[in-house]
Amino acid sequence: MTLRNIRLGFVISYILNKSMNPRMAERISEIKNDKVHGAGWLAQQAINTLTLAITESRQKDVAGFIHEIKSLSEELVKARPSMVSIANYINQFSHDIREREENNKDLKSLKAWAEARGTELVELSEKATERVIEYGGGIISTTDTIISCSYSSTVCASLELAKDNEEKFHVMVAASKFQDKAYGEITASELKQHGIPAEVISDESMPSCIARADKAIIGADSILADGSLINGMPSLALAQAAREVDIPFFAVCETAKFDIQGYIARVPKLESGLEKVPANLITGIITEKGIMAPGMIKAYMAEMARSFK
Repeated sequence: MTLRNIRLGFVISYILNKSMNPRMAERISEIKNDKVHGAGWLAQQAINTLTLAITESRQKDVAGFIHEIKSLSEELVKARPSMVSIANYINQFSHDIREREENNKDLKSLKAWAEARGTELVELSEKATERVIEYGGGIISTTDTIISCSYSSTVCASLELAKDNEEKFHVMVAASKFQDKAYGEITASELKQHGIPAEVISDESMPSCIARADKAIIGADSILADGSLINGMPSLALAQAAREVDIPFFAVCETAKFDIQGYIARVPKLESGLEKVPANLITGIITEKGIMAPGMIKAYMAEMARSFK
């Protein structure tokens, strides 16, 4: 961690709550400033942070404990506003604790239950990701040339699964340069470690190189109710290029990234480096439930939203 981030962590700690465990403020700072890992991984880190706070809480009564968890939950959600899976999991976790508290006023047993619930939520997230990877790997065929951009551990894992299933394919990935990083190079490096041929192309050459591709596949930080998605640059340019040459454009992500409660709609603008891809450019969204067409998303979200009430 850089000196700047350490200082930022202590500033956050002071502003939020003078009694906050400095480790929690530091972990919030790490989530806020992480520019490598995807939304799924960061959501699990957020759950683990809240679980650690539960374990280390020094509150003497249930009311103080609930207030502490509520405050930390709010700051975790604000850390990465464009990554809706953090909001979904953390708000679900916080809701479950408050609901449990209504029928259990014993602090020790409430904390023990909350710690177990945090572990359960991480396991649910991991299982959902595993299913997404299974479906994602299933659309890759021998002789395919896949084109991608940005970095997604789920996309990489899907391609690695296809390789394990003895499919022989080639990958092109746009350099995806933003600030001091080239996310496409991170993707290519990871794929090559698993014996998958991966070619990094410049962002500028992507529209011409895409003529060699059979499918475009990216990850997603969030899915909106209209079927559009949020992801790192240059996802929009890739989707537009895929439309020009008439190849399918897929996103792979868990339904935990669906903006069910309209969190992103409350954010005035996206985080730097992220952009929106409209639904009409997306062939399908590969989730743990299977492949959903963009037009299915609104109905699915409406059904899920009822369970949050």
